[in-house]
Amino acid sequence: MSLRTHGRAALAAALVTLVLPDILPAQEPKRAQTTAGGLSRREITSDLRLGVARGLAYLIQAQSSSGDFDANVPVAVNALCGLAFLAGGVTEDVGPTEQSEALRKCTAALLRRQDVDGYFDDGQSRMYGHGFATLFLAQLYGTSPRNLEATREALKKALHVIQVSQSRDGGWDYLPHTGKRTVADSFGDTSITVCQTLALRAAKNLGLRVDGTVVNNARRYIERAQNEDGGFRYRPQLRGFRLGESGFARSSAGICTLYSLGEYGSASIERGFVYLDKNYRSLRTPFLYYGHYYCAQAMFQAGGRRWREYFPWARNHLLAAQRKDGSWPARSEENKNQCTAMALIVLQLPYRFLPIHER
Repeated sequence: MSLRTHGRAALAAALVTLVLPDILPAQEPKRAQTTAGGLSRREITSDLRLGVARGLAYLIQAQSSSGDFDANVPVAVNALCGLAFLAGGVTEDVGPTEQSEALRKCTAALLRRQDVDGYFDDGQSRMYGHGFATLFLAQLYGTSPRNLEATREALKKALHVIQVSQSRDGGWDYLPHTGKRTVADSFGDTSITVCQTLALRAAKNLGLRVDGTVVNNARRYIERAQNEDGGFRYRPQLRGFRLGESGFARSSAGICTLYSLGEYGSASIERGFVYLDKNYRSLRTPFLYYGHYYCAQAMFQAGGRRWREYFPWARNHLLAAQRKDGSWPARSEENKNQCTAMALIVLQLPYRFLPIHER
């Protein structure tokens, strides 16, 4: 970063701090006064607004001139950063100019990486990135005040890749099934499966066709991946060693998968919440931000006592962990800008802008 760029970033951060008490999301939050689980206005504190403003300002200065937020896994990180802006009510036409511009550049960078088959390919993100990118496009299309025909067509192609790439056990693995790749003999991975099912749910909410057989197979897959303690394992067929044990991140993903497939209040979900209630307060869990990205969505969907207890805890811990530059720190298995985007999405859940978060 040049001294001139650094100076502008510092000035922007200072201005954000000065004006923060008057900062609101780009649009007025949906159901701003009350929710099934509690009062939204109690959740959206001045500290939360400050943390969100600083985090978005950090992402803007971290974005490259090409629109990427990361050079190594740009598809996955771009999609998550795009979702972080959308979660605050920003669209390509609505919101602070610098945020809308960052979102436009992010979208363009993602679309450049979609191949002729519809797969978002950067060589590293694999089906994780494809699922996140498809979800992002669905939310972008669903929140935009104007018709984005190119986005819709890209979304339909991406959705097709997900539906034809389902593994024989009902989950999804690292690679898609296209003319160049095959998953005919592969098995699903819980953490990848959740990315695809959330994207399917988002697309279905827009009125796009989702194959019922794909949904039913995915539901059976995730139910087989649940352990007796209510948590979820990495793959259903793994038992008796570490990857066969329950883990916080994949268990959060498992609950979100069930919700995205239309399971509400089932015995599997209730058992899963018992596991999450016992484990979400641990700060030493692997893939901490990934885990809370899904845990927060699950708790939000549950509402009531679970959301009222979970969100203040998560909000306070996330804000305490935020760095001076507005980012969130990454561990060895995660990525700084990915962690920042996921933290921002969690913190902005009370704004209720993303359609996928609708109850």
